[in-house]
Amino acid sequence: MPPEQILLLPKDKYFDWVQAAKDYVMAYGANVTPDPATAARSAITVTAPDGAGLFPVGDLAAWFNQNFPDTKLDLVAASGPGDLSAALKTRMDSNDRYGQAGQPSRALRLLWPTDYNQITQPFGVNPQIYARFNLPGHEGIDFRASNGSNIYACADGTVFRIDQYQGNPSKQPYGNAIRIQHRDGYQTVYAHLVEVLVNVNDRVKARQLIGKADSTGNSTASHLHLTLKKVGATAAGITNYPFDIIDPTPFLAKPGELVPPADGGATPGTASNIDYKWPAGKCLVGAHTRADGPMMDADLAAVRIARIEAVKLMTTSRPENVDQLRQINPAMFIMVRMHAAFEGRTVRPDEFAHWMEGDMAPFYSKGIRYFEVHNEPNLTIEGWRTSWQDGREFGTWFMDVVGRLRAVFPEVKFGYPGISPGGQVSGLRMDAGAFLGGSEDAINRADWLGVHCYWTDEVSMGMAEAGRGWEAIRRRHPEKLLFITEFANVSQQDTRSKGLQYAKYYETLRNQPGMGAAFSFVLSASSGFPEQVWRGEDGGLTEIPAGVGARTFA
Repeated sequence: MPPEQILLLPKDKYFDWVQAAKDYVMAYGANVTPDPATAARSAITVTAPDGAGLFPVGDLAAWFNQNFPDTKLDLVAASGPGDLSAALKTRMDSNDRYGQAGQPSRALRLLWPTDYNQITQPFGVNPQIYARFNLPGHEGIDFRASNGSNIYACADGTVFRIDQYQGNPSKQPYGNAIRIQHRDGYQTVYAHLVEVLVNVNDRVKARQLIGKADSTGNSTASHLHLTLKKVGATAAGITNYPFDIIDPTPFLAKPGELVPPADGGATPGTASNIDYKWPAGKCLVGAHTRADGPMMDADLAAVRIARIEAVKLMTTSRPENVDQLRQINPAMFIMVRMHAAFEGRTVRPDEFAHWMEGDMAPFYSKGIRYFEVHNEPNLTIEGWRTSWQDGREFGTWFMDVVGRLRAVFPEVKFGYPGISPGGQVSGLRMDAGAFLGGSEDAINRADWLGVHCYWTDEVSMGMAEAGRGWEAIRRRHPEKLLFITEFANVSQQDTRSKGLQYAKYYETLRNQPGMGAAFSFVLSASSGFPEQVWRGEDGGLTEIPAGVGARTFA
C-alpha cells in the first residue's frame, strides 16, 4: 500500500523548499519529491504549495485531474519557502496535519451559490435515509433552485472535473455535476444541473455563473446539491464521512454577504431540530376510507380489528362516519380528502372551492382540520392537460383554491396532495419529479405534503422508487410535515402476507421525524382495486386487518 502522504516541492530552489518542510516531514513521516508524476504514483495524498508558476506542468489541480484524477491533492497557499514553512508550522502547532481542524481556514469562504435564500436540506440530516449509502447523514447542503436558474461558483478555483449525466441515477446520483478545486485542498461539487457552462481546466471566480439548475440524477425536483471536500480529512479523522466530505455550513456566507455571520449564527434553513408541529409526535397507523361513498359496518369492523389510529375520509363520506370512528377510538386522527370528478373537463379553482365549501363544512363543524386538496394531479383523469398543463400551473390552481377556502375555514391545515409516483406515461401521467419541481412554491406554502407509495412484494417495499419513495420527498422538503396519504401492495400476493408487510411498513415509519400518518389504500370499493381492498363487498374481511392488528410495536 502506498504511503499516506508525499510533499511535492518545486525544483527551483528545491533544497530551500525541503528545508522549509523539514519539521513537518519529520513530524508526520511524509516523503518528498520534485516530480508531480512520482508524487501521484507514490502516495494517497499529495501536499503541495499553490503559488503561481511553481511547477512546469502549470495549474496543479488541472494537471492532476487530467493525468491522475483519483489522487487527493492538498494545496497549501504558499508562493515561496517562507510561506510554506509558516503554513506547515501552523498545522503542526494545532496537530492539524491537513489544515482542517478547528475553525475553517480564513482563506476559504463559500459564497451563496443560488439566487434563492433557502436551504431545503441541511448537512447531516436524515441519517435514517443515508445509512444505507454508508453515510452518517446528508452529505452536503441542498439549496432551493428552480429549473434553469443560475448556479454560481462558491469560491475562486479551477474546474477539475465535469460529469455528464447518461440517464442512470443509480450510477450517477449527482447527474450533471461540476467539481472545482480550491486552495488549501478544498473541493466543491455542484450536482443535479441541467446545463454546464464551464470546461475542465477553466479558472473561475467566486459567484461566477457556472451552470443551470435542474434535477438530473437521483433527484425528484429541481435544486442544487453542494458537497464540500477537504483532501485528507477522512484519513486524519477530522470527519466521520468517507471520501473527505466535510460540513460546508461553517464556511457558508449568508445570501448577499461576502463572509459568514460574525457571531457564528446559523445560515438560513439549517436548523437541525425542526418543529413539525405534529401533536402525536409519531407516525400513526392509518387506513383510507371506502373509495366511493360512506363507510359501512364492515369497514368499521376492519378499523377496529386492525387497531387503526388514523383514517382518511373523503368529502363523499358522511359526517356521521366521524362519530362512528371516534366511538372505536376517541383519539382517532381524521383527515378528509377533497373529491370531485375532473376527467374530460376543465375545473377552475373558483369552481372547485365553491363545490368544496359545502362539502367541508359538516366535517369542519366536527373538528376536522386536516384536508387534502385533490388527488394525484399529474394524471389525466385528475385534471392534467385539461385543468393544468404541468406542476407550475397546478401549483397556481392549488394556491388559488387554498386562498379561497382559508377565508371560510381559517383553522384548516391544507395539504398538497399525493401525486402518482413514477415516470412519464404518454397521455396518462406527467413525470412525478418534474411535476413536483414545477409546484415548489405551492408545496412551500402548503401546511403539509402528501405522498403516495406503492409496491408489489416485500423487496420492493424497501426500494427507493417504491415503498420508500417518501424518502426522496423528505430529502427535498426536510421542513415539511409529511403524510403518506396512500400506500399499498398492488400485486395479487395473498392478503396474509400483505397484512404482515403493512405491519412492518408502519413500524419502519413509526418514529420517522415529521411523518404524521400512513394510510393504507383502501378499506373497500364497490368496484376496482381488487388487490388492495381490506374487505370484500360481501362484508368478509381479508387477512390484512388481522395482520395489522397483531403488530407489537408501541
